Amino acid sequence: MIKTELYFDFKIINPEDYTEQINFFEKYKDLFKNSNAFNGISSRKEFIRRIYIIHTCGIAYSRKHDYKNAIELLNIVIENIEAKSSLLNIDLNREHYYINSLFEKGKAQYNLRKYSDSEKTFKVIMDTGFATFLQSNWYTYSRNARLYNNLNGIILYMALFMFVFVNVVVSPSPTIIFRLNMFSCILFILYLIDPSKRLSDFFTKSNIQKFNRSIENRINSIEYYTEKIIKNPKNYIALVERGISYNLNDDFDNSLKDLNAALELDHYNNDALYYRAIAFARLDMVKESIEDLNKLIELNESDKAELFNNRGYSYRLLNNFELALNDYNKAIELEPLDAAYRFNRAFLYQDNGKNREAIDDYDVVIKLEPDNCIAITNRGEAHYALGEKNKAFEDFKKAEEFNYKEAIKNLAEYNFD
Repeated sequence: MIKTELYFDFKIINPEDYTEQINFFEKYKDLFKNSNAFNGISSRKEFIRRIYIIHTCGIAYSRKHDYKNAIELLNIVIENIEAKSSLLNIDLNREHYYINSLFEKGKAQYNLRKYSDSEKTFKVIMDTGFATFLQSNWYTYSRNARLYNNLNGIILYMALFMFVFVNVVVSPSPTIIFRLNMFSCILFILYLIDPSKRLSDFFTKSNIQKFNRSIENRINSIEYYTEKIIKNPKNYIALVERGISYNLNDDFDNSLKDLNAALELDHYNNDALYYRAIAFARLDMVKESIEDLNKLIELNESDKAELFNNRGYSYRLLNNFELALNDYNKAIELEPLDAAYRFNRAFLYQDNGKNREAIDDYDVVIKLEPDNCIAITNRGEAHYALGEKNKAFEDFKKAEEFNYKEAIKNLAEYNFD
């Protein structure tokens, strides 16, 4: 039987100290792996505490590249949540630790080159209809790795083999030699076209479309969840989902009402806290937004980059440059190639007169998103503020190609003499 005290002992460990987390699990592994580890549970809260420890240690093993142990622990999480879903009213489509354990398990399988297994694992997440963009991409990676990982190499080897075989090993008729050499050339050209990447791009676009449809389903689900809430006003899953749907429809007042009601029933619902933080910020209740984001950062082992980014935005609304910059820096450190995080930091710099630093970040954003006319225009304004009028003019002209009104306005009003 796992004691509650172990949860608090585990929480003391630095979330990024994977070695210490693994040492903790090794010390108590007989308890956590015991078939009776989840017996005698009195509440959902207590269940999640036990899940949290095993889930976190599974991730720790994965970060230390011990993927076999990681998969073993993540399977314990997945199997127990599935077993208790009815008893504890857990929506498997939306439970953070369940979805995230599947996600981490899929990545571990991928790193072990078990592409077929990882594809199946990520497919479970995709089938929920609420997969994130990152999860969708990993499903694509696994599918492509299984189907096309060796395609380019096979094409190249076939071309080389045919060329050597025809011109060195055997001596067929000139007509056959010509035809086979032409075929080898075609294979070489096909290799240079990089069919693996083209197929990968195709399936990536397909999954992006599927991801976007899942968002549309979320937006159109208010009536569905309203019916569930009428039948059971304390259905926290329906309250959370309708609150999120209101949020995505920019109805932040109703979103806040539903999410508040849901969090009274389940204080640890990550989705409810996340979207309530957004609602608070959009309703100018910035301090309340920061409080929710603080809770989320403490609760979550993954997705912290997005949380730091959102909290940075809230600090910016409070005109707290240092705290906002600190959070944007953390987000970018975790996800250095996320254009949105770079853009937000650039805007913060620019808003505080640090135009050179802003330009450096806008350069990265524009490299990642060449069509981002807002970033191009903002960079032009930063150049203009530094007296670099030629560069500013170039940026405004470039943004003008996208018919961006702010850039057109700047071209008309700024002095470029």
